[in-house]
Amino acid sequence: ESQPAQAGELNVAVFYYNYSDVYISSVRNNMDEMLTALGVNYDNFDGAGNQSQQTDQINTALANGANLLIVNIVETSSVNAAKDAGIPIIFFNREVSDDVVNSYDKCAFVGTDAPEAGHMQGKLIGEYLLANYEAVDLNGDGVISYVMFKGQEGNAEAEARTQFGVEDADTVLT
Repeated sequence: ESQPAQAGELNVAVFYYNYSDVYISSVRNNMDEMLTALGVNYDNFDGAGNQSQQTDQINTALANGANLLIVNIVETSSVNAAKDAGIPIIFFNREVSDDVVNSYDKCAFVGTDAPEAGHMQGKLIGEYLLANYEAVDLNGDGVISYVMFKGQEGNAEAEARTQFGVEDADTVLT
């Protein structure tokens, strides 16, 4: 049976969905610091919001000897290239379906429970409004006007935060 790779033997390829995303930029800076501190060899790749480009980058990294993939997917992803090569793959931040993760025993997703974040936000908003309704109802008409910034279309976390944030705030207010 093969032994796990040691830090110096790891050749990690880290794929980001888009370098221009401010949050992802901070994640990349922190990930770089951690991998460097661990003495891990790594290369970063910018998917630039293009799944085809990211898929090509993954295939290139595998061909160049990457033995661990850390992936912040652009849209959807399959693990076939990594699975065929027996290379572990860790998806992070942008949720992938359980079907994808469960299709390969060396595959994992690290991230938040998207619905839970939405439920927490909705409850907090509802409770804040109950405690401060007079101050927030600027024109005194009994209706709270607001603008909702949803986040990226198709992002599971943004969708859940928006849906449950509104629904749960409404439930608390009702």
